[in-house]
Amino acid sequence: MSHLLPYMPYALLLLFTLALAVTGLGVIILPNPVHAALALLANLVVTSLLYLVMLGAPFVAMVQLIVYAGAILVFILFVIMLMNLRKEEYTFKVWPMRALLGIGAAAIFFFQIFALNPNFAGKALLGAQGPDAKVLADLIFSKYLMPFELVSLLIFAAAVGAIALAKKKA
Repeated sequence: MSHLLPYMPYALLLLFTLALAVTGLGVIILPNPVHAALALLANLVVTSLLYLVMLGAPFVAMVQLIVYAGAILVFILFVIMLMNLRKEEYTFKVWPMRALLGIGAAAIFFFQIFALNPNFAGKALLGAQGPDAKVLADLIFSKYLMPFELVSLLIFAAAVGAIALAKKKA
C-alpha cells in the first residue's frame, strides 16, 4: 500500500477535478435556478477544498468559502427569488442555449490560456510568493486595484439590472 502513496496527490486532483466538472455541469444543465445555485454552492465548496488540500492555502480556501459560497451565493439566490420565476419560464427550452454558451465560454477560456500563452504550465498567475494574506492584500490594493473595483461595479450593475427586470414584470 505504501507504493501507492506517491500517487495520492494525483488521485485527489482527479477526484476534485471530476467533482468540479460534475457540479459545473449541474450549474449549466439544471433547469431550476435554485437547484443550479445549489450546484454552484457545491462547486465553490469543492474549489475551496482544492485550495486547502492541493495548494496548502488555508487563507484562500476560507476566503473562497466566506466571500463566494457565503456572500455572493446568497446574493445570487436573493436575485433569483426577487425575479420570482414561474416554472414555465425556466423549463428545458433554455438549457441548450446555456450549454452552448458554457461550451463557448470554456473554449474562449482555454484559448486564452493555452494558445495565447504557450509557456503556461499551471504557474501562479498572481505573482504572490505563497498564500500570505498581507502579500495578497498588497497585490489587490496596488497592482490589481482597478480590476478589483471594476468587478465591484459589475456586480452592482448586475444587481440593478435584476431589480429593473423584476420591477418591469410586476
